[in-house]
Amino acid sequence: MDTPRLHGTPLSHFTRKVRIVLAELGVAYEFVRGPGVLATTTAVYGGNPLMRVPTLVHGAHMLIESDHIARYLVRQYDPADCLGVCSERVLALNRLAVVNGVMSNEVVLLLARRGGLADLDGVAYFRKLRAAIDQGLAWLEAHTDPEADGLDYGDIVTICLWQHLEHYALVTGLDAYPRVAARVARWADRPAIAATTPAAALAEAEAAGWRPA
Repeated sequence: MDTPRLHGTPLSHFTRKVRIVLAELGVAYEFVRGPGVLATTTAVYGGNPLMRVPTLVHGAHMLIESDHIARYLVRQYDPADCLGVCSERVLALNRLAVVNGVMSNEVVLLLARRGGLADLDGVAYFRKLRAAIDQGLAWLEAHTDPEADGLDYGDIVTICLWQHLEHYALVTGLDAYPRVAARVARWADRPAIAATTPAAALAEAEAAGWRPA
């Protein structure tokens, strides 16, 4: 079958989840970097009608939504699911839901600011999103074991979230979550993690001639 093509942006933590899974599974792929996430044509997003990243194109298949893409990749390349991507354990499901929720809330706030809204805290809805981010991080802190054995998909998504928060500094007070920070630090030097940090991904993209819209 054709080489998978992953459409995304260098700094997208949702895209990064998939990049790490691909690397961990040893799957070669083509990374198609879009110019940004404020474009309003589906072509920029690999045909995704929701105009979001990432999108995976593999042969005749087009898949959207990062976790759906990760599950598809596991079914294609790792039926044993060494990373627990398809886990249906309650804690794993809740962990994924919380991390995705915090990620999504952060994206809304970042795009609102990038779109020209200066006073985010002056809008009740955005205050709620910030509160949910804080509550979500507190939940993760309470449900993270820094010394647990093995890297799993929950770790991957948490790492992507945490390092994205550090990069953009939109959320303050991250020192209140030392268990999460310790879990992230434990895997920071793993090749698939180190090669896809926000700074590394941006440098890689710029070296390839990518420029944001």
